[in-house]
Amino acid sequence: MDNTIRFGFWNYVESGVLKKEEVAEWKKMHFDLPMSFTFDERKHDKRDMLALLDECEKYGLKLIICDQRTHFRTLLLEDRDKFIAGVKQAYTDFGTHGAAFGFFVGDEPAPNETEIFIEAVKIVIEEMPGLTPFANLVPYWGGGSDFDMLVGASEREHTEIVEKILKETKIPLIGYDQYTQCLDDNYNTECGINSYFYVLDQYHKLTKKYGIPFYVTLLSCGHWSFRTPTEEDIRWQIYTALAHGARGILWFHLYGYDAGTSYVGNPFVLCGNDVLKTPLYDAILRQQAIFNAYYRPQFEKMEMTAVYHTGHIYDPQKRFCADDMLSDINGKFSYPTIITYYKEYITKKKWISVVNAHQRHANRITLKYANGKEESFWLAAGEMKLIDPEKNKNDKRRTEIK
Repeated sequence: MDNTIRFGFWNYVESGVLKKEEVAEWKKMHFDLPMSFTFDERKHDKRDMLALLDECEKYGLKLIICDQRTHFRTLLLEDRDKFIAGVKQAYTDFGTHGAAFGFFVGDEPAPNETEIFIEAVKIVIEEMPGLTPFANLVPYWGGGSDFDMLVGASEREHTEIVEKILKETKIPLIGYDQYTQCLDDNYNTECGINSYFYVLDQYHKLTKKYGIPFYVTLLSCGHWSFRTPTEEDIRWQIYTALAHGARGILWFHLYGYDAGTSYVGNPFVLCGNDVLKTPLYDAILRQQAIFNAYYRPQFEKMEMTAVYHTGHIYDPQKRFCADDMLSDINGKFSYPTIITYYKEYITKKKWISVVNAHQRHANRITLKYANGKEESFWLAAGEMKLIDPEKNKNDKRRTEIK
């Protein structure tokens, strides 16, 4: 399994509207897996996509290529042979480029589209050797009538659909999107956060079974019933997702228009001929830079083995219990706290991360190690601390917490 942690984004700007110069901004924001501008060979110039690929290669980025020829809904409109021919031509046009990560196959297939979605993914895998198709599914929502209405299937049926897709396509990674963690205050925000953690848990279990990573799409713009995220929300989303086993994060979405729509606050806003930056540009840049500088090297050496919650317990996460490394964990305030255990792939060395899972307030957290030592530290809202428990293994002293 690929151990790389990746940051990317969704992109709905048509090819040719913006040019290759945007790649320098993507690099500055610490993206390594951007999504291309959308390409339709019937109306767009492929030289624009090739220039974009060249620029990505120059900056060391891999590109998810959005080409309508590989989208599963194109297969709904064409016979199989014509779809295969289009996939082959897309591969010839762009797929052999050194910056190509893979092609986008589709987003949120409805239950009655499952079979055609599976067929499209299998064709793309077969006809595009060496590339990784990117496919995105819906979240679980947590069940109930709202889930049935929005997704068109019960929670049990949806679980079976996701497993069917993983089993039959043998896709090397899968993605899904989730925004309920950023519900507006007019809605049940606790229910939304419960759903967020529940879905992370479910996708981690399923993808672990099939030995593949999962990527989660998180919120970077307000729309519908979801608030425009703050920098605290960006940090919170990054570290809570990584603490639950996600290996990639995409932001929905990078470019917006902020006029005549509910989609507001995107990192970039297209305004006439100008591309304007919003506060979320700086927020994402800073938080991804911090992760890359302080956490990425270690995260790419290890995998998650267990995750627990303490303080406020979000269903269905397990309440933390004492073990051979930690005897207890407490917060100055009874805010939600996430404790995750990891194991290095090669050395099998163990690590611990602690995340303050409150979205607005800092907390002072005290760890009590099994050997009697204590450690106390403050964490900002959504912040993570990565801990090497070996440093405390042979130290029998108790540290007094002032």
